[in-house]
Amino acid sequence: MPANFSELSERILKGYLELHPSLARYYIGLHEYDGRVADLSRQGLERWVAEARQQLAELDRLDLSGFSDQDKFDVELLRHNLESGIFNLAELRDWETSPLFYADGLALFSYLTRNYAPLEERIAALTRHQQQIPGYLAVARENLKPPFARSLLEVSIMALEGELRFRQNDVKTIIQSPEISPALQKESEQANQAASAAIQEMVDYLKEQQSQAHDDFALGREKYEKLLRYDELLDLPLENVLAAGERNLEENFARLNALAKEIDPASDLKEIKARFDNQHPSAAELIPYTQGLLDNIRQYLVAKDLITIPNDNLATVAPTPASQRWSFASMAPAGPFEKSNESYYFVTPPEEDWSPERIEDWLKVFNYGNLEDISIHEVYPGHFIHFQHIHQAPSHVTKVLLMSSPCHFEGWAHYAEQMMLEEGYGNNDPAIRLAQLTWAIVRNCRYVASIKMHTQGMSIEEATGLFTKYAGLAEGPARAEALRGTFNPGYFSYTLGKLMFLKLREDLEKRDGASFNLKAFHDACVSNGAPPVPLLRRKLMGENSGSLL
Repeated sequence: MPANFSELSERILKGYLELHPSLARYYIGLHEYDGRVADLSRQGLERWVAEARQQLAELDRLDLSGFSDQDKFDVELLRHNLESGIFNLAELRDWETSPLFYADGLALFSYLTRNYAPLEERIAALTRHQQQIPGYLAVARENLKPPFARSLLEVSIMALEGELRFRQNDVKTIIQSPEISPALQKESEQANQAASAAIQEMVDYLKEQQSQAHDDFALGREKYEKLLRYDELLDLPLENVLAAGERNLEENFARLNALAKEIDPASDLKEIKARFDNQHPSAAELIPYTQGLLDNIRQYLVAKDLITIPNDNLATVAPTPASQRWSFASMAPAGPFEKSNESYYFVTPPEEDWSPERIEDWLKVFNYGNLEDISIHEVYPGHFIHFQHIHQAPSHVTKVLLMSSPCHFEGWAHYAEQMMLEEGYGNNDPAIRLAQLTWAIVRNCRYVASIKMHTQGMSIEEATGLFTKYAGLAEGPARAEALRGTFNPGYFSYTLGKLMFLKLREDLEKRDGASFNLKAFHDACVSNGAPPVPLLRRKLMGENSGSLL
């Protein structure tokens, strides 16, 4: 790497990590960012944008004639990262409109998830972090400009109340561990009380804002197209993007109904789904069953040689920590710079004090077909295997910018769900096929709802109807999905990423003919970090690489 580019890339990455210290310590594994909170003041954000614009100009002035192909790829990845950051901070300006923008800076989860250092050291960093929370939330109050979107307020309050519970339960308990010195216990308890009080004040403030809340959430066409261009390097007419998603929705819906007829011609789809929902592990069986399931999926990947498994590291199935139990299941992989390789596949069991009826409803989500599909997405060959490849990514840039593209990160895992069944996993088991298509349709609906709510005036009620009609969701969950799209338009990433991966695979197969190798394609998808798929496409197919969708 030329010296001038090495110095410039390190400056760009340093600025990125200082803006995202929670990502640095949790996903990347850089614990020099422990105990640090980003400067999200107006002056701090404006300074980052100014520096990013200057760094873009420096990238443009580079003479690339002596650069390796990897260096040129890294230049483009850095350029994308800067342009995306500038767009989000200078144009979208969530830091003024979204209380949820500040949630990451409150999270303490990373200090307790892995044993990357002695507990005393981790709690000392957690305490330093906590001591900065009152000032951090004061900055948030200065930046935010009410009134806020109604759905965004509701979710922001829920997130902050979850952070309060985490401090009142998990943090309070761990501080009292005999491994912690009395002096640190006292300091940490004081910091925990002060941080909790500041968070409660923020919750109270947001609740006061609910009376003035509005439903004017739409980005509009111009900003939405910029979102696709700057976050995902997708520069296509919005009509084409929408048409691709609607086409895939109808295809999957037709497949789902055909599968239902194949399973039982005398029953409707709702009855068939209910039948499979009732087939699940018990609460006590959930964790051990899922661990055994991972072993089976991994063995299949090895036997079919579908992707390189870089090492013998395994994901441990564990109950989701209390503060994260808004999620049914999630992957917490060790980052590429983590000293230990503790990776956890968190699965959320029902609470012991729930009624038998509520426990049963919760466990239906973990029916056997769903567990297979979710585990493929989260672990093999989804997020966990992706991260194991990122540990060996070809450059420092690709390792650090591992969350560069949600469409790549989530699209790969969603693609994996479909690919595994195409390659024979499950021996045509109707439960797994039903689960894969059901979740694909949920993601299809997110894609369509996002575009239409933000650019075509689709109402929350109409979006709710989309999820009930196609995904078969009940009114409550369907409305929750619709509301999510009002403040998280990027939940199109699952389907959009999958469609781009499928198109890239199809085009490489056409180009390479009999020499096309599926395993080599999969390795290429995950071995370059998580760049925007159009950037990966150019690396694999050249500059004139054809249509993205």
